[in-house]
Amino acid sequence: MKRPCAQQGLTLAELLLALAITAVMMVPLAAMFQTAANSGIAVRGALDLNSDARFALDRIAMRVQTASMIGDSTGTILQPGVAPAPALTYTIVDGNLVEAEYATTTTTILTIIKTILAPTQPRLSTIANNVTTFKLAAPATNGQPLLTIAMTLAANGSEVKASRTIRVGSMP
Repeated sequence: MKRPCAQQGLTLAELLLALAITAVMMVPLAAMFQTAANSGIAVRGALDLNSDARFALDRIAMRVQTASMIGDSTGTILQPGVAPAPALTYTIVDGNLVEAEYATTTTTILTIIKTILAPTQPRLSTIANNVTTFKLAAPATNGQPLLTIAMTLAANGSEVKASRTIRVGSMP
């Protein structure tokens, strides 16, 4: 007599049941991985904004040391009296912080006439993107003048506020 051999493999019902249990367990994991990926994108965006803000603050701080005048779109903030050095103006144009550098020379009648007849065009440099606010301020001090630089950058739901106060005429 032959004995019936033991069952080899899985039945179709068992296989379908295992697949259904695995799918139910994977749904929350997929949502968790999607949330982690979105968080990574947001953190990377904030790091990029921070890097842009730090670069802009460092550049302004270095340029202020040799500027004859510095101002934002509201007017001249500071005039240390270093001439002939460039005059710098910072404005926000289409969400970009733009530095305009105006060449200055010692003032003579001839340079005044040349400026009136053929004004020199400033050299423009974009130093930060996604800038929503920018402000320069020169608080009153008894000693060496101070300059406070403040800006806000925002993109893709991230917002970064950065500021720095420097002494004019000294390295930052």
